[in-house]
Amino acid sequence: MTRIQRIYKPSQFIQILAAHICLLSPLISATDRYTQLEEYVVFSPISKSESVLPNDHPFSSVYGYESGILDTPRNVTVISKTQLEAISLKDVRDFSKLTSSSYTSSNFGAPTTPSIRGQTADSLLNGMRKGLSNNGNGMPFNTNSVESVNILKGPPSVMVGASQYVGGYVDLISKRPTGYNEGRLDLTLDSEGMRKVQIDQNQVVSDTVSLRISLTGEDSSDYYWDDYRRQTTALYAALDWQPNDTYQLEILTEFFTANYTENWGINRPTDDLIDHLDYITGIGSTGGFLDHVTTTGTTKISRDARLHGEGDDSNGDYFTLQAIQTIRSSPDTTFVNNSLFQYRDRDTYSSYQYSEVLRDNFRFENRTEAQTNGQWLGLFHSLNLGLDLSYQDVWAVNDYYHEPANAWDLVNQSPANIGLSDTEVFYTAFFYNAFPMSGESARGKLSARPGSNSSTYKIDSTGETVQGNEDSNDSQTTSVGIFVQDDSELTDRLNLLIGGRIDYVYAQSKDPMFHDMIRYLENLNPTEDYSEVKQAEDSHGDFVPNFNLGLVYKLTASQRLYANFNYSESIPVDLGGGIALREDGQLDQDAFDAASQLFELGYKGTFYDGTLYTSINLFQQDRLEPQSLGSDQEVEVWGVETELHYQPTERFYMVFGYSYMESITRNGINAALTPISAVAANGGTYQYTSFAEFEGYDADTPGVPKHIINGLAAYQLTDSMSASIGFLVTSPMNLAFDVPASARVDDQQAVAPGDLKSAEIPWQYSIDLGLRYETEHWALAIYLLNATDEENWGSVTGLYGNDSIFAELPRRVEVTASLKW
Repeated sequence: MTRIQRIYKPSQFIQILAAHICLLSPLISATDRYTQLEEYVVFSPISKSESVLPNDHPFSSVYGYESGILDTPRNVTVISKTQLEAISLKDVRDFSKLTSSSYTSSNFGAPTTPSIRGQTADSLLNGMRKGLSNNGNGMPFNTNSVESVNILKGPPSVMVGASQYVGGYVDLISKRPTGYNEGRLDLTLDSEGMRKVQIDQNQVVSDTVSLRISLTGEDSSDYYWDDYRRQTTALYAALDWQPNDTYQLEILTEFFTANYTENWGINRPTDDLIDHLDYITGIGSTGGFLDHVTTTGTTKISRDARLHGEGDDSNGDYFTLQAIQTIRSSPDTTFVNNSLFQYRDRDTYSSYQYSEVLRDNFRFENRTEAQTNGQWLGLFHSLNLGLDLSYQDVWAVNDYYHEPANAWDLVNQSPANIGLSDTEVFYTAFFYNAFPMSGESARGKLSARPGSNSSTYKIDSTGETVQGNEDSNDSQTTSVGIFVQDDSELTDRLNLLIGGRIDYVYAQSKDPMFHDMIRYLENLNPTEDYSEVKQAEDSHGDFVPNFNLGLVYKLTASQRLYANFNYSESIPVDLGGGIALREDGQLDQDAFDAASQLFELGYKGTFYDGTLYTSINLFQQDRLEPQSLGSDQEVEVWGVETELHYQPTERFYMVFGYSYMESITRNGINAALTPISAVAANGGTYQYTSFAEFEGYDADTPGVPKHIINGLAAYQLTDSMSASIGFLVTSPMNLAFDVPASARVDDQQAVAPGDLKSAEIPWQYSIDLGLRYETEHWALAIYLLNATDEENWGSVTGLYGNDSIFAELPRRVEVTASLKW
């Protein structure tokens, strides 16, 4: 197939970078241009706890050893507690308000990690990978234990090791004991029905031991969208033991439980729905193959409508236990051991027929680092050597084969009408693709909970075919990795950072639904013999490399130019973070070396005694993105990012971010070929289960706006009262792929010919206002979110871009009352 390409000019962005540096150059005094860069100390009128300046918050999230943002050759956003409070963080999608290149789709109302540079991000907890997820969808985002956040753009460093989520990562930094006997109680309500309470207590136990406990509960029932709810409880505890100056032990643990509903949003999205709330009516078929609807006209629909049935439900339990030991054997040498155990049990059922069960999954990782610095071979080095061991066990089953989302008419059908029958799910005239799961209760209109096999079985004795989904899995993964990261001073102005890592990964996987399949078939056909059918299982071991190279050039004592290259390979990831068998019952060995590479060039600087920080960078990245359905997607993304932070006093600060991204996907699938508006609104026949695939075409990645602009400013009006204003602007984005028929996979044209088309979300903005009054013993915060009541929309996922669109929340008032002691 001929590759259809666009022509881009990254050189234009290099010119922008040069111009940016030139504009800043007048701020560099002539006395700054010296051969020997001298150390200097600047008095800051801003306490560290109140500062939003990244240069005031060294971090170890990237290379292990503590590093300042100027000397890190990557784009890193450091988000302080002050900023998190100012934006009233409730959801991972809120990170778009504080960092560039981050727009997160609604992910069926349950996003658990944000997207960075157009891809679901990796998620860390105090420097350790969380994992146990495969597409950013999961339990609600839990803020109970979060103190601050570090966001890295691009692949992780060798200390963390690579996964297939190489667009970036979010490192959630947990609350630590403050060393004082103090506490607070927060009660939060909003005008849409959110009810949330948190109690946070610090306690000094002895001269060497301190403790912190935080408990949060939420009961937000029937919240804005029709029958939507979120009910959660989280209990967090942190213990800090420092018996002497050379040893520290931190133990951090949390239990989180949630009952919630997914939010598919409104089906049948069109440009007229987005612009005028015009919804195309008609009740469609739900047979599962060549489903279609005959349209009956248009009508207005409410923004709070959503596709759901009676009894839709999601539940989850998540437990973490982390121990961090630090031994300072000398002023120049530190040993760090970081261990993280995680347990996750979760299930989702939605009547538009998506079912997902993750049973008793767990992951354990232990990383030991030796960090030292000194003079070797005539150069000063900061060195981090490490050993990483991990093991995870995943049992995860889903059924996505039966989601005729566009079948239902949300205006003329009630939730009681939404759902499928046993005959539509457990057997079709062509093949089996779901079976009743043992140990699970009936859901919706079904007599049992459906689950799909990972592999395909062709049963010779009966002529039956069982179609696997290549996503369900019962897998165990063990890895052993060693890494080294070195930062060496080549000259007084030039630092070289080089790191390498090699992991040996051994994976075992088998079909989790095999025994349920045999049990069902034997009951259905008692005279047939299925003893010759064997369970699909396979194993594979592979070496996985990761390499990075960075240069930092000191223009002056407070300004840097940097360049970075990163190459990494990663293993496949499927449902629940496990590894599934392919259709043929084997592991895809080629998927164990999925490659990604990043080139990044940037500038960072601080001015006015360190009260202003600014950065700008260019990046280009090639990567493979894992998909639940179909082949991994080939993606190329490049762009420019800039951020500015200014805080001259504790009374005022402002932050600003802008990014321009071109994200190109070269293969993909639309579950529905086009929006329903492609046929006549009255009397048209619309087919919505085509699963139209393309390859060899440079398509805009759905749900990725080219421009993202954000800003936040706060001012202390009096000693007790402060005000804030924040804004977020996004440019147009497609909901699904928009691709000509010439790029279609040839064997699909006979079933559903034509171009792939998409509706488009236009330019959008939102403005948030905040007012806070705080005394020594109490505080009151009032936020007016989406102050201008914009009717904004969000994308859900590219695959179902022609099946779903998400209505963002309207204007609402949020109030938090606090007591402190």
